[in-house]
Amino acid sequence: MNTLKYISFILIFFLFNSCMVEREEENSFYLNQIDRIQIATPLTLFFSENLQRDLNLSIRFFDRNNRPLFDNRPIPYDLLLTDSIINQPTLDLSRKGTYQMRAAFPTKEKVFSNNIEVRVVGPEYIREVVLDFAATTRNSHIVKGIGNLDFTIKVFGPEGEITGLEDQIFRNLELQVGNQKNDRLNNISVEQLGILDAKAKVFGVESNTLKIDSREDKILPVYEMPIIFHVFSNGPKISPSEMNDQIMKSNFAFNNSLRTSFRRNLNSVNSYFRFRLADKDPEGNPLPVLGYNVITVSNDFSQNSSDYDLVKFNAIWDPNRYINVFIDNIGFAAGYAYLPDIPDNSIPGLFVNTDQVFDFPYSITLDYNFAIKDNNPNPYTLAHELGHFLGLYHTFDNCDVGDYCEDTPPHLLQGSQIERFSNNKSTCDGKSFISTNIMDYLRDVDHFTFDQRERMRAVYDIALFFPRVENQQSSRLTPIKKGELNPDVKPIICQF
Repeated sequence: MNTLKYISFILIFFLFNSCMVEREEENSFYLNQIDRIQIATPLTLFFSENLQRDLNLSIRFFDRNNRPLFDNRPIPYDLLLTDSIINQPTLDLSRKGTYQMRAAFPTKEKVFSNNIEVRVVGPEYIREVVLDFAATTRNSHIVKGIGNLDFTIKVFGPEGEITGLEDQIFRNLELQVGNQKNDRLNNISVEQLGILDAKAKVFGVESNTLKIDSREDKILPVYEMPIIFHVFSNGPKISPSEMNDQIMKSNFAFNNSLRTSFRRNLNSVNSYFRFRLADKDPEGNPLPVLGYNVITVSNDFSQNSSDYDLVKFNAIWDPNRYINVFIDNIGFAAGYAYLPDIPDNSIPGLFVNTDQVFDFPYSITLDYNFAIKDNNPNPYTLAHELGHFLGLYHTFDNCDVGDYCEDTPPHLLQGSQIERFSNNKSTCDGKSFISTNIMDYLRDVDHFTFDQRERMRAVYDIALFFPRVENQQSSRLTPIKKGELNPDVKPIICQF
């Protein structure tokens, strides 16, 4: 038995040694084919910090025909950092300087890799730190307490923007907004009022300064105005439930109750306007159907009729008491609305009617299919048109004066339909931002801004031919001076 054990041990020993020799010969055969070593690392520049940094090094081997070798085989090699062998591809960031890194493999003749220069620099390397508003909350105006700001930062050296070192930059970042200091760029609350400076430091190097106008929200009187929906006898008919739905959605929009999947705009406010269906006709008689009036026309009457605008002008109920909304088949637009006239030049961008003669169909027109039946492009077309009725322009109208509201970033419409209705916009100076403004062309909308509210409230106070609350309650309202229809007065057409 002992003899058999001894013989078995001898056989296993020889077999093991035989395998080892074969493996060494195999390794030697492959390793001796190495003609070139290539090393690479995504980052070769680092800021000095008191820590070790993994270089994320990749190493590849090639034969004399420049074919890659050993993709699935672990190959031992020597890693040299400025001619000193290191065990791991890590760098001591506490020591500033320029280092040479290369790899070597001991074949019959030693094969070296390419050389990689790695630099560890101090704050003096930084040439510029650029602080900016992030697209999610881009605006230099905010209403205190509504939400938090996001910022972005870029760091530039002698060779351009420094990328890939975001972890180092964020570890050594200080952001100050007003008198508040933060160690991050996102979800920055603003607790102060007034014009605030926002600036950052990276490794002690200061950024540019952004100005933020922080304002206090207001509680204002609620102004409620009646809406009368006019339909033509030969046209589409809006139902009572559809009218109530339009009123409800418009009230949601104007009292800041809408929400989208995007961050809440930092200037979104309650406008303190409300709308209701008219309950009486101009003679004071109760309406059989709230908010509903039928205009009798011939069967061939349409928007192409030569007297189309004149019929509407003559059919309008007293604009001092009602908001007139016509329902029709427009076809080329979801809706359109006229801007108000004003008696003086206190509100920029509106016509000054010194004679105070009513000579245009101050009203809103909605396409039944687009705006009401299909909710295209969104369910709030009436709210959008009411914005025009109250003196607002599109947020994209003009890159020079914009829409006369400083807290709506001026921008232009994009080219394609998909781009046009995207919430991702670019300002006139090319900076990206998220728009959810009701006065933009969008599928997802949710707000009017502080400055838009200020403009609408100013219009409410002075506009001519306007259904202010006191007009509805007065029994001695002076009749409007109605002139002839002026065909030169055009509405703002919303070609959604």
